[in-house]
Amino acid sequence: MASTQRQTNVEIVQRIYTAFNDGDLDTVVGTLADDVEWTEPAGFFIGGTFNGPDAVRTEVMEPCAEKFETFTVDPERFLEDGNTVVILGAFHATTPDGEHIESPFAHVSEVADGEIIRFENFTDTALWP
Repeated sequence: MASTQRQTNVEIVQRIYTAFNDGDLDTVVGTLADDVEWTEPAGFFIGGTFNGPDAVRTEVMEPCAEKFETFTVDPERFLEDGNTVVILGAFHATTPDGEHIESPFAHVSEVADGEIIRFENFTDTALWP
């Protein structure tokens, strides 16, 4: 009988970043709980709180691809405390007119039963168009 290994909370969160950067939004939203609460900062081009995977996909993920020529999320550190994972990294984006944006971020994800149940993004919104 083959054994299955439970993924750590950090591995679950890492999967979202890899999938997003690969353009695999199905994997991203498949990792979110049905009642996920996803918050982007006020003043950010996608600012607000979004509930449910479909809202995250259409109101957060898809606008990133539509607004920019390139848009990647590059996590550098994952800090875990129980069900909370803090991710430190940087956004990298290129506007249609060729301007490059690099914006450091801190993300806070809460994981339960192998799914993201809450997410909050902290970044310098003044860097974004």
